[in-house]
Amino acid sequence: MNLPRFILTPADLRQETVRLTGPDARHAHVLRLQVGDEVRVCDGQGGEWGARITAVSKQAVELSRPTPLPVEVEPALQVTLYQSPARGDKLELIIQKGTELGLARLVPMETAHSQVHFGSRLPKLKRWQEIARQAARQCGRTRVPEIAAPISFAAAVAEAKQADLAIIPFESAAAGDSWKKQLGQKTNVRTVSLYIGPEGGFAESEIELARQAGITVVSLGPRILRTETAGLTVIALALFQWGDLGG
Repeated sequence: MNLPRFILTPADLRQETVRLTGPDARHAHVLRLQVGDEVRVCDGQGGEWGARITAVSKQAVELSRPTPLPVEVEPALQVTLYQSPARGDKLELIIQKGTELGLARLVPMETAHSQVHFGSRLPKLKRWQEIARQAARQCGRTRVPEIAAPISFAAAVAEAKQADLAIIPFESAAAGDSWKKQLGQKTNVRTVSLYIGPEGGFAESEIELARQAGITVVSLGPRILRTETAGLTVIALALFQWGDLGG
């Protein structure tokens, strides 16, 4: 049986009495949890504990002292997605579904053809981070993906050297630059960075900058993918090839 799961902060878990409050308490009430029921709690950083409910009130749900549990649900492959956001809630979809797949970090990235420019206004970081937290809870992850502040394409490219492998799909890439041909024999990959452009695609100058930085340019096939489809596709491809997606 899948037990109810809640993601708390490390500070919450160090308290003398561990409590579920706010949205977590409301969720517990929706589930009609009672004293004695068993739950799982995690710190969003890879640790998970078992506990039982000891008291229930309108404002909070109190838990017994959590007991550490051995867990192996996080992929060994660390995937960072640099995603150029589009209008609407497409980035929110990518965060939610990317979290389910096993994404470790998402960085919104402004490019030459980006439809969304953040400028000086504050991005929806808190909302994006909460979407990642809720998605992690629902899919059974113990680690919440990092949702970073938006950066420029040049800054994103400069971070490519931090990964074992950096990949940028480009719709005008040659047929010989397919994912299978370029990456099929790559092994010992523990960290990978993926770069996805906007609906208008990357500019040729951006692709050249990426090549100069050692980023592998690949084709995803003969069909043009929407930016949200491309982002989720490359996450799945990377985690299937070098991670645990698919067993």
